[in-house]
Parts: sequence; structure tokens; C-alpha cells
Amino acid sequence: MLREEEKSLIRDCVDSMKSSIDGFRSRWPQLQMIAAVAHALASCRDREGANESGSNIAVIEAGTGTGKTFGALIPSLVMARSRGKKLVISSSTVALQQQYVYKDCPTLQEVLPIGFKFAVAKGRRRFACVSRLAGDTMELRQGDAVEGESETLEKARERNDKQHVVRILRRLADSLEDGTWNGDRDELRIQMPEEIWNMASTDRQGCTGKQCAHFAKCPYYVAKQKVRDADLIIANHDLVLSALTMDAGSVLPAPEQTMFVFDEAHSIATKVIERFSEKHALQGGREWLEAAVTCTRDAVIAMSLDKQLTKDALQNAKGVDVALDDLHKALTATHAFEEKKTRRFKGSLPEWAIRTGRQIHLHSVELQKTFTALRSALLEKAPSEGALVNQLLVNVGFFAGKVDNLVSTWDLLLSKDEDHEAPIARWVEAVTRKDGTQDFLVCASPISGSGKLRQLLWERAGAVVLMSATLTSCGTFDLFLRQAGLAGMQGISFLQVESPFDYRSRAKLSIPAMSSDPTNAEAHTAEVAARMEGLITTNGTLVIFASAKQMRDVFSRLSPELQAITLMQGAVPKAELLTRHRAAVDAGKRSVIFGLQSLAEGVDLPRDYCTHVVCAKLPFSVPDSPMEEARREWIESEGRSAFMEVTLPETAVRLKQLLGRLLRTMDDWGTATILDRRIVTKRWGEQLMRGLPDFSVHIEEPKAPVLAGVRIRAAGEDLKYRAAA
Repeated sequence: MLREEEKSLIRDCVDSMKSSIDGFRSRWPQLQMIAAVAHALASCRDREGANESGSNIAVIEAGTGTGKTFGALIPSLVMARSRGKKLVISSSTVALQQQYVYKDCPTLQEVLPIGFKFAVAKGRRRFACVSRLAGDTMELRQGDAVEGESETLEKARERNDKQHVVRILRRLADSLEDGTWNGDRDELRIQMPEEIWNMASTDRQGCTGKQCAHFAKCPYYVAKQKVRDADLIIANHDLVLSALTMDAGSVLPAPEQTMFVFDEAHSIATKVIERFSEKHALQGGREWLEAAVTCTRDAVIAMSLDKQLTKDALQNAKGVDVALDDLHKALTATHAFEEKKTRRFKGSLPEWAIRTGRQIHLHSVELQKTFTALRSALLEKAPSEGALVNQLLVNVGFFAGKVDNLVSTWDLLLSKDEDHEAPIARWVEAVTRKDGTQDFLVCASPISGSGKLRQLLWERAGAVVLMSATLTSCGTFDLFLRQAGLAGMQGISFLQVESPFDYRSRAKLSIPAMSSDPTNAEAHTAEVAARMEGLITTNGTLVIFASAKQMRDVFSRLSPELQAITLMQGAVPKAELLTRHRAAVDAGKRSVIFGLQSLAEGVDLPRDYCTHVVCAKLPFSVPDSPMEEARREWIESEGRSAFMEVTLPETAVRLKQLLGRLLRTMDDWGTATILDRRIVTKRWGEQLMRGLPDFSVHIEEPKAPVLAGVRIRAAGEDLKYRAAA
């Protein structure tokens, strides 16, 4: 229950915002959100196992412009302080994370009547390794003295490349040494190629931790200490999910002692699936096994370690190699990949694959134990042989990661599917290697993240707030609840607050009288291209396509004049594309962006930068991935409709995100056009319309069949859609 002193402090914080920030005004939707967040966090669990009903969870859909950032942060800071919890706020994009770091949190620190410290939690790879920097720079310098008259052009180029790398690493090392850089990759002022950064950083396997001579000034551990000391920790979904699989407190505070706020929570279920999917190559796997044994032998000899480690590595690497080769031969003999490059196993693996897979798994687990023992032995030598141990751990860590991947993949492939639970998708992909030979990727993925989220978060977290502008689909939270593993929890708090933007008077949804059907790809593409001239009438236009092929085909049919002002996703980096678009509009010129669904989320083009959003085709996903096929197959096997339960609701979310690009501020205006008549001719179109913003709707050709729920004011005039309850 919310205490009186907590209510009073939250009111004081809101009043402080009003008096300290020019132009700040708390809107009724934001006040509703503050109350919902506070009441959910007041039900935070005090011990493990409490609140199984979900009363400590709030699910909030807040439209653009509601001020959801402050609506969540103000009550969360008060409640975390009052209840003695840490606060973690997580987002799915770098842009939003930076907004919290550089704008929102500093603002709150300055104006709120409560003091708090915040820090950003990042993975180890985002920080430079002091030991590696010194070691790699020195090693490259020593190898650089190979100059002579007989040097070939190719060798000269290689030497110059090496010198370039040395200069960059030296610059990084000097910046760390003189304190002008803190070792955080995101704080660099120069572009850093990935391959060079990998030489300057390390992962968990390659880190000696407290045994390192540079531990006291290690950028990662310095940042980690700041996270421990912080009241508010800013993270991202991937890091949170990784931390939940590690020892409590190793990366983030223990979940039982934490209040979580997930911004852009609509993506969290997908993140779980991505996080726990696994795959590895067969021939590619065989190629590094010999190097893994060599790495073990070199470490044993260099550090005078137990020779049994080399024998164990050789024996188990050979076992893995033979089993991988057997599986490769068996897959080649099936001739199943001559026409189709992917073969999905329905249910568990066939018996012949299980037998071979068990051998791969058995020897991989033993090889994993060998590398664990090898790493432990090296760490014992670190105090006296720090520099050499660090170099050896880099290689040992690389191969340990490869072995871990083998084990994890076969853990999934060989696992047993539980009755009435979402199964594992298992498949093999045929791939062509650079030398022209065939290889196979063995892959496994959960088809749902609901079970993992229940296990890792909902059953452990102190309290959770899940918020986004797109959590409902077809007017309900059902899809999100199923995907996130929250269905069935009766105590969850729900809030849906509309955007304060005046869609009715400032935005129109137009559905032209298309003569083609999107199921006829050629005819629909031709008509979309023909209509572009009439649609591109304002300076800022965003056109979103459901497929890259249609996007390219439409572009190829544009007039030279339209092609000259059209920027196509993929032709230039996303940031550059947006920069060019804004520059053209600022100069008073027309500019058009052709993009795919990824540009329909997280892209902010306010005012004249985007006054027309065009949806070329309703954003149905094509279930062409083995994981999607397995998910739909499982739903149908349960006697349910995959189209109604998954396909349509997911399309509704994507359409809502797409149309949400139109109004980004209170002063924005414009038109959204859907070049797909199915939204008014198909029965399911009503469900797609349900939950969309309160547009003024104009449908051409009023004699065409119109859905129930669409009220015609007068023939040819704007239509007002009223969603059924």
C-alpha cells in the first residue's frame, strides 16, 4: 500500500518540476501514469516468492507526448528510495539510453527535492582493457621493424596497416594514461573500427580480474563500482537479460532487491528469444578444434602447467571432430538441401541426429571442463606472470567461447519439449563457404520468451514497470501478455493513456481507391509507383515498405526527378540517411525516405521533416524463418488460429508504430496514407483499425464495402472510425 509520506514526496517532486522547468506542465495522462507506477511499486516483494499474482507489476501504454519518461522516473525514484531498493531503467535503443544519461537524469538531479546518483551499466566489451592496450601496442611495435629494400608492395601495405593500428592503440593508451579518456568506447571522439577495438578490449574469459596489475584503474571495474554505488542504474534490455543469467549482483543488483522500469517494453519478448537462440557450423567448428588444442599446449608449456590438460583437450577435441564430421556426412547423404537450403525438424531431432548430437555434446562438455581448469590454472599464475598470462587468456577465452557455444546449441537441440509448453525450434541451414564447399549450420531457438521471462524476471524482481507507446494490439494487451509470459497473472495493474496530440484536427488517415490487390505483387508495385508523384507533395515524406524487393522495384520506376530527391534505406547508413533528409528539408526542398519496418520504430522526424507517412502495404510478416514456422505450427496443433493469435495482432502493432511516425510534437500535422485496401475490405481490417490514434479517416470510393464501426458522415467527406468496445 502507498504510504502518505510517499504520496506527499511524489507531489513535492511534481511541484518542483513545475516551478523549476520553464514550460513544464504535468498533463492528466502523466498524472495517471505517476499514480499507476507508484501503486505497483508499493506492492514490491520484500522476500523471494511473494506477490505471485503480479500485483507488483504495472503494464502501461502511453502514447507519444504523454511525458512517460518523467511519469515513470519521478514515482520510481521516490519508491525505490522509500522501500530501500535499487532502481534499474532499461531501454532497447542507444538513442533512448543516451536521452536518459545526458538529458532526463541530469535534469531530475538538478530540480528534484531528493538526491540520487545514477550510472550507466555496460558490458565489459564496451571498455578498453589497460593490460591489452599496453601488450598489443608493444607487440605490434616489436613486429614493426621489418623494413628493407626487398620489401614487396603487399608487405609495405601490411606494414603501413600495422603502423596505423599502433598509432590508434597508442593514442588510446595515452588518453587513458593522462586522464583525457575514461576507457568507455561510447566516449571516444574518433571512429573506431571493430577489428581494432577488439584488440583494445577483452571479454570475461580474457580478464584476470583482481589478479591483474592494472585492476585498480581498469575502466570496466571503475564503471562497475559506480553502478554499485548508484541509486538509479541505466541499462538496456540485452544487458539486463544477460545479468539475470549470471550470479546475482555480478553485473546488476539482485533482482529481488531491484525495481525495474522497462521503456520500449514491447521488444522485450523478442530480445529473450534472440538472447537464448544458438547455432554453430559443422565444418567451421572442426577447423578451430586443432587450434584450440594448440592453444592449450602452448599455455601448458609456457606456464609449466599439468600436462594432463593437453591430453584431455586432444582427446575431447578429437571426439567432437569425429562427431561433427559424421553429422556433416549424414546431412549431405540425405539430399534434403538440393532444392531448399533449410530443413526444419518437426518436434525432436531424428534418432540418427540425436545419436551423433549426444557425442558432440558429451565431448564438448568435457572440453569445456578442460578450458575451465586451464583458465583457473592460468589465473593462479597471474600475480607473478601477469603480462604473459593476459596474452594467453585472450586465446584461451576465444576458444572457451567457441566450446560454450557448442554446448549451449546442443543443450537446446537435445532438450525435451514439455507437453502444452512452447517447444524449441530446431533446424539446419545449408551454407556455401568462401572456398565453394558446403557447410551446415545447426540451429535451435525457443519460439517464445514467456517461460524465460517468468523464470528470470516476474518470479524474482522486486517490482516491474513495463511501458511503451505500443503495448496493445487490436485494442487489447492480450498479445503482449502472452508473449511476455504475463497471461494469467490476475494482480497486474494496467493503464492505457492516449496521446495528448489532437489527431482529429491535425492528422488525416487516407485510404485511396486502389485498383490492385497486394497479393498480386506485380500489379500492386506498379500502382504504388504510379501514385508516388501525387503523394509526394510536402517537403518531408516517409514511405515504409513491407519488403526490400518492392521498395527497390518502386524506386526503379520513379521518374528521374523523384529518384533525385529519394533516399533509400540501405544505400547509406541510417544516421547519414536521416542527416541528409533533415538538411534537404531545412533548405526548403522536398525529400523522401524509402524504408523498411525498422524505420517505423524509433525514428523521430518532427515538424516539417515528416508531414506524410505512406504505408505501401500492410506490414504482415512472412513466416519464412524456421522459428516463425515452428511457432505457427505449434499454435495450430493446439487448436488455435495462428493468424488471429499472432499474425494479425503483430501486424496491428507494426502498423501502429508506422503511423506513429506522423505526429511527434503538439504542433505537428500531416497525413498518413495506406495503399492497401484490405484494411477496409477484409473482415479482419476492423481489428487493425481498432486501437489506432483518433485520426480523421478518409476512404475513397465510398460505394466500396465499408466495415461495421466506420460511420460515414456524408458521401465523399471524412470518415470517423469508432472502435467497437
